[in-house]
Amino acid sequence: MPELNNFSYQRLQKLVAVVFIGCLIVLFLSGFDTIKSKSRDIKRRADIKILIKALDLYHDKYGKYPDSINDWQGWDLSIGYNGDKTDFIDRLREEGFLNKEIKDPINNTSYHYRYQKFKAGDYGCKNSFYILQIVNFELSTGNNGGGECPELNWAESAPNGYTAQDFD
Repeated sequence: MPELNNFSYQRLQKLVAVVFIGCLIVLFLSGFDTIKSKSRDIKRRADIKILIKALDLYHDKYGKYPDSINDWQGWDLSIGYNGDKTDFIDRLREEGFLNKEIKDPINNTSYHYRYQKFKAGDYGCKNSFYILQIVNFELSTGNNGGGECPELNWAESAPNGYTAQDFD
């Protein structure tokens, strides 16, 4: 086997270093998307806690949860289908129950928050109630919350999201 001269050996070392650095960059970039997704999912979980607290404060003040204004099929959506109406998040902020605008980090048709107030008797529930949902997480999650009436399990309507329910 022929020996590598000093010049060729230095070139080989540089090539190995470049390939190694390239592999590290590829590994970092592939993991970076997962890190960003996890970060957005953490924000979604924090947002839902803030929204639940704001809804509870609204209930404490008015004795009921806010009515939904029906952006889309009865749901108030954080993406605001009806530009002339404000969604439930805007109303909670205007009433002073939220101190900042809360939106899903992506906030599109696949990733958004939704809220709907239902009247007593809907889906077999005795009292009026609300459903608040994170429609989707980017990564799989084991905790999807819960919300159920005798005729419908609300968590099934957002299988990779989170569902919160409370009754008036």
